[in-house]
Amino acid sequence: MRLSSTPAGNCFRPAILWLLPILIFGISGCDSYLVKFYFGDTFSKGSSSSTEKSAEQLVMDGVQKMQKRDYEGAVKAFQQLKEHYPYSKYAILAELKLGDAHFQNKEYTDAAIAYEEFARLHPRNEVIPYVLYQIGMCHFLSFTTIDRDPEETRLAMESFQRLIQTYPNSEYTLKAKKQLFECQKRIVAHEFYVGRLYYVMGEFYAARERLEPINRNYPQAVKDLGYEEQVEKILGASQNRLNEGGKKPSVWTRWGF
Repeated sequence: MRLSSTPAGNCFRPAILWLLPILIFGISGCDSYLVKFYFGDTFSKGSSSSTEKSAEQLVMDGVQKMQKRDYEGAVKAFQQLKEHYPYSKYAILAELKLGDAHFQNKEYTDAAIAYEEFARLHPRNEVIPYVLYQIGMCHFLSFTTIDRDPEETRLAMESFQRLIQTYPNSEYTLKAKKQLFECQKRIVAHEFYVGRLYYVMGEFYAARERLEPINRNYPQAVKDLGYEEQVEKILGASQNRLNEGGKKPSVWTRWGF
């Protein structure tokens, strides 16, 4: 018996090609992910990459929005670039500009986080002096009033001091020194406010513990704020009361009348 010259396997090709769409599109919804797993986007209407912006487009979009003061739009563009193209040559610029966009939008906490992440990921980058200065300014500008906890001011001081010590020749070091002195004045103002309040309350030991350090550590700031005479007066009076066993003067005397 003579066999057909057509290979047996070819007999099934038309059937398979005809059944393939049914097999693919007849799969139930709960199993449709299998199609994507095996066939990717072969049967999709369009590739998602065609609608996504490239890394270069996103960085340009972010920069343009910064120029137009659309800082929220800039944040979105830089964040999207970071997430979608983490290994792009533009990613490092996006990380830096993300901090700038938050900073310009007065979102100082978010800006500080972005700058700190940049410093952690790129400790040897040439823009680190700028980044450290910006971190300090984020905390400096988060200041509220002298009666509140000065933690933000202390964090600003730490960043400015790190910049001054690590990069003494940077153009940002001179700016940092000026801001550091402003931080010292804020610390002095806060401690004087609290120390004087303790004195009025008759808590002489607490008053002394607040005022002696600022007199010792920040004498120029005390002088610039005009607190020298009042600090010396309160310290002297507090020490006298402590020597007398803590006997309180009249409230009028303690208020300065």
